[in-house]
Amino acid sequence: MARTQQARTETTPRQKRLVLVTSEKGGVGKSVTARTLVEYLREGATRVAAYDADGSVGGLIRVLGTRDEAGELLAEQDPTVGVGYYNIRDGAESHTVLNCLGTGEPLIVHDLAGGSLADLTRITDMGEGLDDLLAAVDENGYRVTVLHLITSEVAATRSVDRWIKLVGDRVDHVAVRNTRWGKAESDFPFWHGYTDGDGESRGGKVRTRLLEELGGLEISLPALPAGTFAKVDADDLPFSAAASASRLTIVERSHVARYRREAAAALEHLRPVLGL
Repeated sequence: MARTQQARTETTPRQKRLVLVTSEKGGVGKSVTARTLVEYLREGATRVAAYDADGSVGGLIRVLGTRDEAGELLAEQDPTVGVGYYNIRDGAESHTVLNCLGTGEPLIVHDLAGGSLADLTRITDMGEGLDDLLAAVDENGYRVTVLHLITSEVAATRSVDRWIKLVGDRVDHVAVRNTRWGKAESDFPFWHGYTDGDGESRGGKVRTRLLEELGGLEISLPALPAGTFAKVDADDLPFSAAASASRLTIVERSHVARYRREAAAALEHLRPVLGL
């Protein structure tokens, strides 16, 4: 259940948002989630500044970055049109996470590289936490929303646990179940919890804390059939373009159209969290 939020009125200023798409576990679908979110927002006429923390080779800029007439990615990117990029593992470049707030953009989304939590702690807190970083975010008029990618593996749930221990309720938490690993609760045993062969209850505590103690939100993103996704990804196609791409078969285009519908329905639940 999401935290109940008072409806914004026309006289209530919208708080600026810094969205971090993250997991300490690699290969969980962060970039796919980030590009789905950015496409969804932009197609709905919501201005969003997008950043890829994995440099010019990241999955977000590769698909949504602005290109020249020859199809090459432009070195200079307008994050509100294409995708800004930096290497979060580089001490100087990692400062982009905070310095981008100076643009005053009302909604900023970062696709963080796997295992980058330690890099975040070194930006202003010298590796000792995230207190100073969160204070700087707050001083610049922003609220952080963390999108945690959830898979069947225990490492994905442990990532959420580490984040919660560091930031608690000072950010808004959203768990994003990647249904590439399945749809049933039993497909996510460490997240939803399960009873082992000895009759002992295991897992589920991190989810309970996120939802019940911190008032977080949980959503599930759909999955494309593996073959269709492989072709879309190989051609660096945004999902909006893939839905009508002649190089895909009619069935594959139908797969993409369904993905877009189901993803939009899931992401609608994010709008109150983001103040939209």
